[in-house]
Amino acid sequence: MQWRHLRPGELDHEGLWLAITLSLFFMGWMLIHFGVPLPPCLWHQMTGLPCPGCGGTRCARAIVAGSLGTAFKMNPFVFISLAVVVLYDIYAATVLFFRLPRLRFAEVPEWLGLWTRIGVAVLFAANWAWLMIARR
Repeated sequence: MQWRHLRPGELDHEGLWLAITLSLFFMGWMLIHFGVPLPPCLWHQMTGLPCPGCGGTRCARAIVAGSLGTAFKMNPFVFISLAVVVLYDIYAATVLFFRLPRLRFAEVPEWLGLWTRIGVAVLFAANWAWLMIARR
């Protein structure tokens, strides 16, 4: 990994993903703020089991209300994912505002991609098990 300025013609990931995530956060906040009803979960209706995303909306509502402990209990994977996105957005806003060098991988080793995918799959499965045990 290295810190460097963007090269001419290089995609500005920080600007792109900051714009996308801030737009999604704003739309999510609007949905929560105005109480727009969400469609029922078809997976839960058909199987009676929580889907891997069950509790995601309640998690977001608890975060907006400032109840982080409750938010984590509703859906740990969604909570952690949102926290990672917020941290990335802080990084992206900082490098964009101050025109700092960006963090880039010079080369991504194969093992890193493999273990990242395995780790995310394990966390996803553990989260789903948590949701089934907790019946959220």
